[in-house]
Amino acid sequence: MQKNDDFEFDKIIDRHNTNSLKWEKYALQDIIPLWVADTDFKVAPVIQAAIEARKDHAIYGYTRANRQSNQMVADYYQVKHGCQVEAEWVVWIPGVVASLSLAIRSLSKHHDQVLTPDIAYPYFHSTPLASGKQDNHLAMSYAQGRLRVDLEALEAHDAQAARVMLFCNPQNPGGAVYTQSELERIDSYCEANQLILVSDEIHADIILDKDKFHVPYLSVSDHALQNSITLGAASKAFNIAGLACSWAVIANPSIRQAFVNEMHGIVSEINPFGYTATLAALTHGEPWLTAMNSYLRANRDYLIAEFSLLPDIDMLPLESTFLAWLDVSKLQLDDPCKFFEKAGVGLSAGRDFNDANYLRLNFGCPRSVLENAMARIKTALG
Repeated sequence: MQKNDDFEFDKIIDRHNTNSLKWEKYALQDIIPLWVADTDFKVAPVIQAAIEARKDHAIYGYTRANRQSNQMVADYYQVKHGCQVEAEWVVWIPGVVASLSLAIRSLSKHHDQVLTPDIAYPYFHSTPLASGKQDNHLAMSYAQGRLRVDLEALEAHDAQAARVMLFCNPQNPGGAVYTQSELERIDSYCEANQLILVSDEIHADIILDKDKFHVPYLSVSDHALQNSITLGAASKAFNIAGLACSWAVIANPSIRQAFVNEMHGIVSEINPFGYTATLAALTHGEPWLTAMNSYLRANRDYLIAEFSLLPDIDMLPLESTFLAWLDVSKLQLDDPCKFFEKAGVGLSAGRDFNDANYLRLNFGCPRSVLENAMARIKTALG
């Protein structure tokens, strides 16, 4: 078995001058970027080798997935998550955000409402509006230190004219992993209100608590299977978001055809390198992924211990993702993000997720970088 240090998670790799969205935001500034959700880890060796082999072919034309690659995705769901997916249910798309738009456009009419979690990553709120729909927000709960859809409020919520519900599992932000019973209650609500649920499960492979496991929404019931679109990708878990490749699993043939029809003229073909990297990740990436999750678990535990010593910042004990959700309301800052930028740490503003009392911190980085950031945070707080 390979160990964490075999994959060099502690190695600091200079990402300046690579057009990195994460790092170029603070170019020429002494600010550690811990904001957007990509990690600073070198990709798995099996992915690098696959990309090198594809590069050597030296022709990078339009790329189309085949049944064999669809079956690889199906096998991944069976082996990794214990649920059955058929190859023909798989649709390949350049990215999950584009899939949100495609799902909304293909399943609802102009000015229909879309149910969205009140606290969610920004595209959950902007995409329905950009698609000509109305946002119908679902209340969230912080009970027991887990940010999730408030199930009691949900069951009393008026879906009105909504046809689609957007859902994120594991939750971003907050890192909650929804349980089987929680998903069953959400499915019951969707069935009662004739909703199609679009489940963003892009962080499904980054589970930090050893007693937690990801339950794909499509596995909850036959109703869930036939009335949902599940979105997945290797991009977050394997740090290949820039290679633009993801998939949707759509069992219902009419929903799948409507989704595919909407793709024409809106999204392009998948990236050949993203496709190659994704297949390598699904088929040979598990040892690296296991090691990375172990490293992230240690980083999370380090942060929990550090923030427990700071009375003015509370960190949710997240179960998944590499994105800590920090309650900074006790600091009573007009602009928490700017405050910590002046201290040399770049975080994601909670207001972008619809909760201005919070900041999001990306701990998918070498421990030494995290320690440097924590030292700056402590100095800023005096």
